[in-house]
Amino acid sequence: MTPIELGSVIIGTLFVLLLVGMPIAFALMASGMLGIFIARGPAGFEYVLATFPYSYVANFAFIVVPLFMFMSQLAFATGMSRQAFKSASIMTNGLRGGLATATVFACGVFSTVSGSSIATASSIAHVAIPEMRAAGYSDRLAAACVAAGGTLGVLIPPSSILVIYGLATGTSVVQLFVGALIPGVLTALAYIVGIIAISYLSPKTVGRSIEQGRVTMAERFSSLLMTWDAALLFLLVIGSIYLGLATPNEAAALGAFAVLAMALFKPGRFAIIWAGLRQSGSITCAVFGLIIGAGLFSMALTTSRLPVEIAQLVSGFDLPVHVLVLLILVPFLFLGAFIDGISMVLLTMPIVFPIVEHVGVNPVLFGILVVKAVEIGLITPPVGLNVFVVKGSVPDLPLKEVFIGCIPFVLLEIGLIVLFLMFPEIVLWPL
Repeated sequence: MTPIELGSVIIGTLFVLLLVGMPIAFALMASGMLGIFIARGPAGFEYVLATFPYSYVANFAFIVVPLFMFMSQLAFATGMSRQAFKSASIMTNGLRGGLATATVFACGVFSTVSGSSIATASSIAHVAIPEMRAAGYSDRLAAACVAAGGTLGVLIPPSSILVIYGLATGTSVVQLFVGALIPGVLTALAYIVGIIAISYLSPKTVGRSIEQGRVTMAERFSSLLMTWDAALLFLLVIGSIYLGLATPNEAAALGAFAVLAMALFKPGRFAIIWAGLRQSGSITCAVFGLIIGAGLFSMALTTSRLPVEIAQLVSGFDLPVHVLVLLILVPFLFLGAFIDGISMVLLTMPIVFPIVEHVGVNPVLFGILVVKAVEIGLITPPVGLNVFVVKGSVPDLPLKEVFIGCIPFVLLEIGLIVLFLMFPEIVLWPL
């Protein structure tokens, strides 16, 4: 078989298996094993099947995955999201659209310890949406700002998707975390500006939000003490990485130990710790299944040489790099509406990353752009995962209203992608 024929068989098999409903991890494994069997024969296939699953994940770098998952789950269980929202609501008290702004702020704070959009959206939704409804906010704005704010969990370090992207592409996780900090802050600020604009253009969406009681400046600043635990975790984990005091693995272990120590002083501590262990173990198993499947799929494609052929073909079109990157990102917007971010990254990187390397795009910049595309997919129909997470947290929310409310945030995300692509220094200057 030629590279294009073998690669087409591998990718075609993957899509057929996905269409019939096979879980993504098993679809990746099956299509990858088929390609390896065709390319290497029975003996090569048997050897790979016997050795690859263990040898691929028996890598010390992967220990960061369960550690960050554990930290995220315990941070959620110990109520850090509730404290973050309470602090933010005091800080923004009396401002037009203040509670919606506080929601985005709380999402940003919780994202610094969760690394997960689902955990962020779910935990903040339980706290913020009832408060906004009581203040007269429309369901459209209340739910949309939680769904969109939750996407900060996949960008602001420590982001689980950035970790997976780094492991899948060989890009430095430290550099990805450094490069993501400013885009994460700019994204949160863009959301806040968008909320303020909506509150002025459509005052009825924020109801009585500007009729809250007066809060002194001293009370506003003292409210920041409510987020001491999240701030401490951020300093321990991200601060130690930025200052070069710890590797990502060491920082993840430090963060997991710190949040475990915090959980020991909470009421119902043993139930909290057990829930954190159970949830993080379940998620870690699913992620490692995806990693093994993606590894087999990548090996099969590499054996077929299809990614190299595509990279050479694309370079022959002589397209401007900006245009090429935008074209590569377009499928992510649609994929994100059907599968979760980690699956999307592991599914696509074996195909698109060789193209990105071939045309000389900085892998850190591309990683941030991919995460931005994932953010859009999390809040777009038909299966915007964050929208359904918010709906699951507050079941009586009208789903259609949530998707409509997310439209301004999708437009803001597209604008930010263009901004980072036109001015890559925003991402790359700290490196």
